[in-house]
Amino acid sequence: MEEVIDWMTFYNHRRIQSTLGYVSLMQFERSWLAAQRMKAA
Repeated sequence: MEEVIDWMTFYNHRRIQSTLGYVSLMQFERSWLAAQRMKAA
């Protein structure tokens, strides 16, 4: 079970995704959320 959590942490926080512009999933989501907040302001 711990190995699965370690993999998910790596995959979501550190592994870059070519389909997301070579950023990690978490970086992409942070950027997207910031852009949404700017639109709402």
